[in-house]
Amino acid sequence: MSRTKLFKISILLMVFVLCFALVACDQDPPDVGGDDIPTTKKVAGDALVDKTNPLVKWEGRHEFVTYKNYPMVMAYNTATGFTVDFYGTELKATFFHQNSENTGGNIYYQVAVDDEVLPTTNKERVVCLPNDKMMVTVTLVKDLPQGKHKLTCLKTSEPADALTGIVDISTDGGIYKRDLEADNKNLKFMFVCASGGSGYGSLVCVPQDTIKRSTANSSSLHSFNYLTARQFGADVQYVAQAGWGVHFPTNKSIWQAFDHVGILGYSPTSGYKNSVQGAKTTGKWDHSQWVPDVIIFNIGGNDTPQSNFKEADYKNSVVEMVTRLHELYPNAKMLWTHTDSKAGKLALQALTSAGIIAKGYIKSAVIPQVADDGTYGASDHHSFKSHITASDALVKYLETYGFAPIRPNVVFDDYKHFITM
Repeated sequence: MSRTKLFKISILLMVFVLCFALVACDQDPPDVGGDDIPTTKKVAGDALVDKTNPLVKWEGRHEFVTYKNYPMVMAYNTATGFTVDFYGTELKATFFHQNSENTGGNIYYQVAVDDEVLPTTNKERVVCLPNDKMMVTVTLVKDLPQGKHKLTCLKTSEPADALTGIVDISTDGGIYKRDLEADNKNLKFMFVCASGGSGYGSLVCVPQDTIKRSTANSSSLHSFNYLTARQFGADVQYVAQAGWGVHFPTNKSIWQAFDHVGILGYSPTSGYKNSVQGAKTTGKWDHSQWVPDVIIFNIGGNDTPQSNFKEADYKNSVVEMVTRLHELYPNAKMLWTHTDSKAGKLALQALTSAGIIAKGYIKSAVIPQVADDGTYGASDHHSFKSHITASDALVKYLETYGFAPIRPNVVFDDYKHFITM
């Protein structure tokens, strides 16, 4: 055989090998060595909460339970969910879910992929869990370029509207082991609040209070609390539920439920729906598991209208709650947010009299009242437009503590296609 023919055959073999390698690379996750290798296509059962080789970053308070023979991670509170890094083109999750109050509304999550930041401006990133089913597998994202991606999925609905658990997470490629150092690098913001701080009716912006609140027009990711944390690139944890107070009503006292994972128990038949008793059927929360840098309160407005309201009890509970949180998280900076309301004034009187304000770790933070800018959300709550304004005010308060935002606030016009106007 001539040298020319041998050379041509060698070239053809090299081209064939190169093409095979390129095809293989396109189909399989890259093996780059170390921990940066996708391991499994599906995470379920004990692997959901494996602390030795964690595959999921759980956002917000959570607990691992078995319900109706399905192991799952319960995500009771609003803005709870998960983050995963994966290789592939799509990601799916199986949710257990029930509208706990049986109001007929669907349950909503939102998804961000790669460089996207929640709340999304893309309607394709909204996940709806239908109220007529108890378990459903949802394709959270699909048709991505083959490669490595990051996905965060957070619930926008409140606990009483949305009893949810994550049964499994799967992809067509592979899921990566978590980088714990990277997962813990963000600031952490905790929100202790009721309806105002958790986005009750926030996806409405109208000149009069004419629209009733629903699960579809409410979103914690469109609240002043979340929008504030977003500007600092912070992780969040809500301890919140609409209609709840600090001390009153006594069966809906945030303070009495604070040491537990969620507002509701994982058994919908427990008979303790949306109550302190229900919260106490969930696990005890390990406060060392997630230590906040900032705690923002927006609570108390549901105390003062109660027929059995007692000013002394309310003040004592405010002082007790703030003192306990300071003991748990001595380095956390706090804001007691209010609209210059009766509840806000009484709380600040109590904190001042107890010498807590003088210690410098908590400040009064005044935010606009509903319709200060001429717009209402649903059921006489802040509109998304006024949530944006309120979050800008809170950023300024936090800057006085030395915190520096890393991104600007959202722009209302970017979300108009989500808003009822």
